[in-house]
Amino acid sequence: MIDLAKITDPYERKARLYPALICLFPLMVGMSITFPKVYSTLSGFVALAAAIGGIQFLSHLARDRGKKLEPTLFKNWGGTPSVAILRHSDKYISPPAKLKYHSVLESKSKIAAPSVDFENDNSEKADEIYAAWSDFLRGKTRDVKKYPLVFKENINYGFRRNLFGVRRHCIFSALISIVIILLPSLENRSLSEVQIAIGLFLVTYIFIFSFVVSRDWVKTVADAYSRNLIEAINA
Repeated sequence: MIDLAKITDPYERKARLYPALICLFPLMVGMSITFPKVYSTLSGFVALAAAIGGIQFLSHLARDRGKKLEPTLFKNWGGTPSVAILRHSDKYISPPAKLKYHSVLESKSKIAAPSVDFENDNSEKADEIYAAWSDFLRGKTRDVKKYPLVFKENINYGFRRNLFGVRRHCIFSALISIVIILLPSLENRSLSEVQIAIGLFLVTYIFIFSFVVSRDWVKTVADAYSRNLIEAINA
């Protein structure tokens, strides 16, 4: 049976399913152009696979790849974004605003705020407090109607993280598709306009996944999510 939750739930669809479909898209294009009859036949099998759990499998595949890379991303960024943004040493939020957030979080969570000196001398313990605050905020902002910006940025982060997680698979998919498209031209050594157009699209696709889909690309929305999460304390 088709898991409708994967289609109707915004997070499942946008953050998990879309990255997997984007990864498969080049192969689908290559097959449809070069082997239209085979592609038409396979379409029926694909529909059947989707009905018996293919959609869920694709969603899990993209999510697992993204989650596997997440610790590496956090290490590269200097910590979990929702923790790092609360540090006195972090400059993403101005010091006066940060002190205000610390005061409110201390009051509402009943967890004492670390001072600058405490953070400098006990960075790991300070991060434990910031992590507890982040967990507290996530628990308070689960209502997507009341906190739409937090939910939106969480989806954006999930989408970019998972797409970055399958980046190499996307590039490999495009390379295989290029080979598939070139197969009919091995004998006459000439390319049709359609082959050239699709080839240019695939080269652009590879360029995007080689240079645009990056750690920094993911961090942009990770920081945006963290900021919206913290600002929700005033809602």
